[in-house]
Formats: sequence, C-alpha cells, structure tokens
Amino acid sequence: MSKPSTISGSMQIGNKKVTVKLALLLFEDGGVNIAYCPAVNVYGYGNTSTEASKSFEVCLEEFFTYTLRKKTLVKELENLGWRIKKEHKFYPPEFSSLLDKNKTLHKILNTRNFTKIDQDFTIPAFS
Repeated sequence: MSKPSTISGSMQIGNKKVTVKLALLLFEDGGVNIAYCPAVNVYGYGNTSTEASKSFEVCLEEFFTYTLRKKTLVKELENLGWRIKKEHKFYPPEFSSLLDKNKTLHKILNTRNFTKIDQDFTIPAFS
C-alpha cells in the first residue's frame, strides 16, 4: 500500500459548520485500497490509497448531503455513538468505544495491516 495521503472533508451550510478530528483507517483488502472512517461508517476505495482517499471524500460528502436532505443527520450521528449538545457541539465517539460496538472495525483491526490517521473534518452543524 502506498503512503497515506492527506484526507480532507468539508461540508458547510451557510456559516454553520463544525470541525472534528476523526480516525481514518487505510488498509488493503483483496488488492483494493480502502479508506474507512468508523465514526461515520463511511468507506472509500480505489487502486491506490490516494484514489481511496478521494473516493472517501466523495462518499463522506454524499453521507452529509443525503442525511441533511432527509433531515436525519443528527439522528444518524447519534445512532453511530456521537454526542450532540444543544449548543451545536458535536462529539464523535471515542475510538475505543467504537471497538466495542463496531464488528467491522474489530475485524479490520484483527485481520488487516492498516494505517490509522487522525484527520480534521468540517461537518454541518445543523440538520
């Protein structure tokens, strides 16, 4: 697998946005490079880690676009273990708590060689 590239995520609704640091796992599965963020359960893939990273960015944007359109962003994030305060502060689940609840993450950590990077992502503050 090639060296991890920089990942960036950005989604803004007017001036309402927040930035959070999320763990991103980069690994190979069957000759395909995967970028996976367990905090939002979003994947990207490609022939290289750069392609996987770009695919992930597109998929992350689609996740936000879809949940905002359906008005389910807050509910979806809460279902994924996020804490969202009334003052529009978003707190992603701790990586260690994701291990207890996310069987996919558990499998990746136990069966794949991976690189974990922590990356800042900008997400919409309102659904």
